[in-house]
Amino acid sequence: MRDKILSKGFYATYQFHNIKGKSKSIKDCISYGMKFASTDSTVLIVGETGVGKELFAQSIHNNSSRKDGPFVAVNCASLPESILESELFGYEEGAFTGAKKDGKAGLFELAHSGTIFLDEISEMPIRLQARFLRVLQERKVMRLGSDQIIPVNVRIISATNKKIKDLVTVNKFREDLFYRLNVLTLVIPPLRERKDDIHELVKEFWLYYFKDDSIYLTEDGIRALEEYDWPGNIRQLKNFIEKLSIINTSNTIDGSIVNTMVKKFEPIFEVQNEIKISSSHSPISKEEIKDALIVSKGNRTRAAKILGIHRSTLWRLMKKHNIDF
Repeated sequence: MRDKILSKGFYATYQFHNIKGKSKSIKDCISYGMKFASTDSTVLIVGETGVGKELFAQSIHNNSSRKDGPFVAVNCASLPESILESELFGYEEGAFTGAKKDGKAGLFELAHSGTIFLDEISEMPIRLQARFLRVLQERKVMRLGSDQIIPVNVRIISATNKKIKDLVTVNKFREDLFYRLNVLTLVIPPLRERKDDIHELVKEFWLYYFKDDSIYLTEDGIRALEEYDWPGNIRQLKNFIEKLSIINTSNTIDGSIVNTMVKKFEPIFEVQNEIKISSSHSPISKEEIKDALIVSKGNRTRAAKILGIHRSTLWRLMKKHNIDF
């Protein structure tokens, strides 16, 4: 069973040592994360898009007593309500039109003895929040179309880039669920508030994308990178270095080159590799999946990032659309 779960991509690869930075704020986050790993309480990770929330979630899992169990990740904004419900809770044969003959286990079941990471939890529809709350309270799930109760032993880690308290005020998020999720809170600051970390991050991305030391980044080039606010945070910085490695024609990259490239790429930093992805409430099409796989040269982790979904979700969508890449 464990081999089957791992083959579906339900595992965590990152550790706390993969989190780069020397600022006090990021070191404090790592310290809190390590403390949270020693407990089994629910964790809510808060931070802007691109700060590395899943990196922390995986690190917490890999340093917890559940490290040998599955790590199941799902983006609550990437799937329409009906699909999200069947993915989370599973279904029995005949539960709805198109349901598989033998039914399907939900993600809560697949995360048994491990961790489920619910990214963009603030986007979970209010109706599903009630079902999710019951799972938190009772540690039991019921598949769609079934009256059988299935016990689940899972740890919940969720993440959001929004102020959930504000959503509670306007009745878009259940207050009781918020307090259930908000037992332990980890707030990851944006990159503009910890610019001391930029140099170290640039070094790592530079080695990864440029492969060797034949391309030199000058001191004023580094300063230019540090002076920019990076509204897309670490993800935008990493994408920028990748683009730079592809289109650069100079052996030396200085501040003027950096500033020119930043201005050129700034309008499209959220649209990775210039692929237009469906809105968060529309299904991702077969063509979009193929485009992402082509751009990523078959790298599923990178393709998942382009699509704005998790690797495990990409695996399921590839299987659904019979995509062999």
